[in-house]
Amino acid sequence: MNAETDRVRLIELERQRADALIRRDAAVLDALWPADLMHIHSTGTVMGKDELMRYVLETLQFLLLERSELKVQVFGDAALMTGRQKARMQRADKPEPVNAESWVTQLWVRRPGGWVQSHFHSVRAAEG
Repeated sequence: MNAETDRVRLIELERQRADALIRRDAAVLDALWPADLMHIHSTGTVMGKDELMRYVLETLQFLLLERSELKVQVFGDAALMTGRQKARMQRADKPEPVNAESWVTQLWVRRPGGWVQSHFHSVRAAEG
């Protein structure tokens, strides 16, 4: 495959990830997140795959998840994806939804079954 084909595929996988988070689709998330996933929230909380799966399936409900300004750089079997993320979320233990805008860096790696997101790091976007 060439870098442009991979770039288009990765943007599609990111769209699928966002959709799966909103729909709480465990099967899609399981396929996109490898066992060695490291997910760093904008709050600084670090979760592995199992903890993150429980969190997004039981505690946190995404009401909206939009990506913009996506940039994908492919380096063989690894790719770096950066861009903005806008989310509206509802926690099971909180009465009001919250909005969050952040910058996200993701590391995707090509494994025998296809591309997976092995690392996710989010930082709150500056106001204004």
